[in-house]
Amino acid sequence: MQFTILASGSKGNCTYLEIGQNIYLIDLGISLRQVQSRLEIVHKTLTHLEGVFITHEHTDHVSGLVSVVKKFKPRVYMTEGTYKNLPKMILTGLDPNLIELINFDQILMPDGFTVRPFMTYHDALEPCGYKFTEAGKSLVYMTDSGYYPQKHFDIIRNADAYIVESNHEPEMLLESDRPWLLKKRILDDQGHLSNEDSAFLLINVIGINTKTIILAHLSEECNTPEMALSVYRRVFEEQGLIYDDYKILYAMQDYPLQEVIL
Repeated sequence: MQFTILASGSKGNCTYLEIGQNIYLIDLGISLRQVQSRLEIVHKTLTHLEGVFITHEHTDHVSGLVSVVKKFKPRVYMTEGTYKNLPKMILTGLDPNLIELINFDQILMPDGFTVRPFMTYHDALEPCGYKFTEAGKSLVYMTDSGYYPQKHFDIIRNADAYIVESNHEPEMLLESDRPWLLKKRILDDQGHLSNEDSAFLLINVIGINTKTIILAHLSEECNTPEMALSVYRRVFEEQGLIYDDYKILYAMQDYPLQEVIL
């Protein structure tokens, strides 16, 4: 299993996942042209695109879906709530025969690996994250979630790699020029994880298998990569973990991340 994040942030999200000979995408919030140009940078293509996993219906996660599906005809996995709440232009542009509706905690088994969708907490109709497992290696993908409850920690515990939201620094958000209702939405339990909340979540679920943590969906106005990494270092060290034992990276909005191989 190997992957690279092509785009991450409020302007669009898309992750490329390669398992065996098959290609999958997680979210499609950038155009087909952007997907292909960023894949060229990392020497990849969509030639064997088998499926697209959608987390929720917000535009920054689905705006490029129709063009990719029309060209490559992959299966599209999403919850029923996400499907019904897609923007009208996207919903009407999709072939219903290519849609596979999924349930939380249903174990999917496409092409020799497993995918477990799990509930996330965001202001969408039925959002989810995904845990991918193949040949004993696992990747947890969870962005756009205001919190994650302790009772569900076992679902995402001890993955080899995590792509997890680290959206904002609360003080930067509160001092920004954003409208108060938007600030409140982001800080809400169905909004976005702050740097500190993200770090505390991870220290409660990482295990002996965990080697790589990728901070995703960083706000361009209310966060910086340096701030996110600094908060992670502080929280890890305060909780007795050795920060440098983990490869902690950050995903970018406009440029693909280096490839990660599990």
